[in-house]
Amino acid sequence: MMNLGHRTSRLAALGLLLLSACSLPQPQADTVRNFTLSGPAPAVADGAVVRPVQLAGHLRSRVMAVRVADHEVIYVEDARWAESLDDAITQVLRARLGALGSGRVVSVQVQRCEPVRHEGNTVQLAATYTITSPGDDSAEVRRGQFTAKPRPWDGRDYGALVGLMREAVGELGDELAAVLAK
Repeated sequence: MMNLGHRTSRLAALGLLLLSACSLPQPQADTVRNFTLSGPAPAVADGAVVRPVQLAGHLRSRVMAVRVADHEVIYVEDARWAESLDDAITQVLRARLGALGSGRVVSVQVQRCEPVRHEGNTVQLAATYTITSPGDDSAEVRRGQFTAKPRPWDGRDYGALVGLMREAVGELGDELAAVLAK
């Protein structure tokens, strides 16, 4: 009996020695930053109906895309969208167009909304749009292509990048507003 107690205490001491020799890794600071493009949801107005924006496949991720070559995109793991980019762009456009258009329907497809490193770290937005009369999808009012003016970005400040992207989406909204006003 004594031998069993002695053996148990030795095992316990050995276990404590092993535990004290183990050092747990130190917690790492979370470097992920989450960004939102849109502001608060606008009040519903009796104007243009903005359908949900459709994004190119590479932009559907919550992780920000950066174009590094004509046919190559990387994703920045530490910079993420707090909301889906298509929802955010839709909200910005609805806020801009909600009082315009007499019920016309605006559909937007975004092909590019990203910084482009191989072209001088410029923020680029490219989209196509269709505006139709209310109640009759076959009565097309206008189709168009839009390319925002390139905006230079320092390549480091993702908060500034989001601001530049919002400006580009605002520029798209201004063009759509001008078309709706015709």
